[in-house]
Amino acid sequence: MERRELLKNAAAIGVALPSVLIAGKASAAANGPVLAVISHPVKDYAAWRAVYDSVEPLRQKFSVTGAEVFHDPKDPNAIVVIHRFASIESMQAFLGDPDLKATMAKAGVLAPPTAVVAIAV
Repeated sequence: MERRELLKNAAAIGVALPSVLIAGKASAAANGPVLAVISHPVKDYAAWRAVYDSVEPLRQKFSVTGAEVFHDPKDPNAIVVIHRFASIESMQAFLGDPDLKATMAKAGVLAPPTAVVAIAV
């Protein structure tokens, strides 16, 4: 997986990647566990959470092996999501899925997310 491909797919769904941290080689050879930390503001946490929970099948489709949701203690509408993937390829496919962008809009995401991606070493 080349960094250029990762940035292209992230841009396709509006994810800003100001700092992509890849610990190890970002290639098919570096096929270990992947962590994606994604943050974005939402209009209403409860409404966003209902949509997020309803798309568990989408996360399963792309082999999300773990998912956690956090919010800023001072602003419950500032969300941080941690997704774990079995491989960089499954994370890439998830970010490139057109249903993800539509789901984010439906959930009330107010701005392009930022993400940090790391591969286990």
